[in-house]
Amino acid sequence: MSDSVKKLWAQRDRVTRAITLDGTFRAAVIHNTTTTRTAQQKHGLDPMASLVLARALTGASLMASYLKGEERMVVSLEGDGLVRSVTAEAMQVGEVRGYITLNRNPDESRATPLGKGLLRVQRVLYGEYEPVMGIVELRRGDVTSDLGYYLTQSEQVPSAFVIDVAYDEHDVIRQSIGLLVQAMPGARPEDIFKLYDAIDYLGRLSEFADSGYSPHDILQQIMPSEIEVVASSPVDFFCRCSHERFTSALMTLDTSEIIQMREEGHRELVCQYCSTKYELRDEDFDRLINRS
Repeated sequence: MSDSVKKLWAQRDRVTRAITLDGTFRAAVIHNTTTTRTAQQKHGLDPMASLVLARALTGASLMASYLKGEERMVVSLEGDGLVRSVTAEAMQVGEVRGYITLNRNPDESRATPLGKGLLRVQRVLYGEYEPVMGIVELRRGDVTSDLGYYLTQSEQVPSAFVIDVAYDEHDVIRQSIGLLVQAMPGARPEDIFKLYDAIDYLGRLSEFADSGYSPHDILQQIMPSEIEVVASSPVDFFCRCSHERFTSALMTLDTSEIIQMREEGHRELVCQYCSTKYELRDEDFDRLINRS
């Protein structure tokens, strides 16, 4: 492997998982600046919207890091504030994608972008016919606190998220970094509270990244005892949409609906997850209309 390839590999976004040597706490750190910046640019988002989406993408990736292979984690939040909904879908293999929609008539009195609403978490697991789903009411409406609340309340796993997104002078994401810490069976209450206190006084993760701290360095700053890194995997904004997938999905429509689309000139299809546009060609319409 050449030095340039090694450098590119080292600079890729990645999530690093570790566990304390006594097995009482586990944690994951993700540095995903390129991923969240790509999402901001693909969807053309302002700082507020990109912040909410970046937090959702970061949280989903951290949670998905504990799944297997192409198992998926889908995090969806709906609110009555400036943001109507935000969805992030992540796989353990490192793929993540997502989108955000804004309310036309938001309740601008809400203190957080999402306001009041619901958080849904779905795990699409191997061997499970239906996704494993949990739903809670939004507690804070800021994504980060609500994900920690969900894991602690719905899954009975004391958990804390820290997600930090910093911007440059042009309102483009400059740093994106997140931390998930969970208490394992056997963790003493006093150790859990001590860890929560350490998190409260941790400071901004983006400043650690600016100072050159590695994920291992950050984990050592927060964890109550010596740790062992168990995995470190790349993360990328990646969507599996394609022209073929979209045209195949149109097979579910009646022939009359396809003919109407053609007559009205509805040829452009847009992926909500990545904003990629696909143009329906005449041959696509012919194949859809004349399908047996």
